[in-house]
Amino acid sequence: MKLKGKLMGTAVGVLLAAAPAFAQEVQLFHDKGFWSEQLQTVGDAAREATGVTITETPYANAEQYKAFVQASIASGETPDMFTWWTGATFAELVSSGQIAPLDDLWAEMIANGGYGEASKELFMVDGQAYAVPLLLARWVVLYNKPLYAELGLEEPKTWDELMSNADAIVAAGETPFLATVHEGWRGFIWFQELLLRMHPEAYNGLNDGSVAYDGPEVRAVFEAWSDMYAKGYFSDPRSTEEFNDYVRGAGAMYLIGEWAAGLVVEAGVPADDLGVFIMPNAVEGAPAAVIVEGSPLVVSVDGAQDETVMAALRFWVSDEGANAWGEATGNYIGNNSAEAPNAIVAEVNADIAETGAAAYLRWWEAVPPDLQGELVAEMNRFMLDPTMETADEVMATMQSLNAAYWADQ
Repeated sequence: MKLKGKLMGTAVGVLLAAAPAFAQEVQLFHDKGFWSEQLQTVGDAAREATGVTITETPYANAEQYKAFVQASIASGETPDMFTWWTGATFAELVSSGQIAPLDDLWAEMIANGGYGEASKELFMVDGQAYAVPLLLARWVVLYNKPLYAELGLEEPKTWDELMSNADAIVAAGETPFLATVHEGWRGFIWFQELLLRMHPEAYNGLNDGSVAYDGPEVRAVFEAWSDMYAKGYFSDPRSTEEFNDYVRGAGAMYLIGEWAAGLVVEAGVPADDLGVFIMPNAVEGAPAAVIVEGSPLVVSVDGAQDETVMAALRFWVSDEGANAWGEATGNYIGNNSAEAPNAIVAEVNADIAETGAAAYLRWWEAVPPDLQGELVAEMNRFMLDPTMETADEVMATMQSLNAAYWADQ
């Protein structure tokens, strides 16, 4: 997909390209329509800094977007610059041979002092880096600070403290946790978190076939999850307005990627009313852990040969680009030379530095792509009828799908 012109007299610096004589355009394809305006804000900032405009081009949903990218690769017209997901689906994308390795760019980014090797590892396949971060989001609990203060609650450091807080919130006539099946993909959020907190030794095994979806670890997750529903801990899962629901007070705590902080503030929550903590472990003595979502920004092999595309990519990872994106969305991309985009990110950074929390790849990226949609549909089914009878059916179906997949590997 050739949507670029030739740069005239361009000299590319360490991270920012000097402005060319005539402005050029690079399309950024993505499935994140809720950030269309914000992505274009960064694209316009790129034009001011480099003469290269990044023009955002959204797709309506993840499935349509995947189909577009896969069809483009099959036809030999791979987009020059687009977003994807890490984990198994990322390795599958790289295996097409159409995605450019970016080790040289990462060497510049790390040498510049803003990025670390740990961030790079999220975007590596077979020893090479094939993407830069669109975002690096830790999955945390956002919470209603005024309600916590009103009820005399403190940020929980243990699972028992978290459950005690939830009981106090229910007693006050409020709902502790906001959780929905909005947009069809959210069903895995509490499943992955409960598994990590209750059986961390099983978390990675679930995604390589060594742990069964109907095994004792998963059954314990569903029993705890169902019990939490029975206690009135969760909001109505059928809502299609999750961010607005948080503004309306549908849940006092919201387990989500820290990228949502900017969206709920934009929807009407005063920034000072938003607190954050990393979910505590249910297993005493388990090491600190946090689930991380690394959203990749990739370029095609052809795109990497074009100075216009690379100027756009270098702007994105620069301090100026990271600041523009952070100001527009509150998102963090791992550039610690840039400003922390908001107080939420700054606090999570500090908590991770203090505890040395280990990073676990988000279930959505870690699970084999062929299983992703069908498994999350089953988790959604449980949320809509959170009984152990439904859980038994869900576990049986998930394990049937899981076993069939691994039998063919």
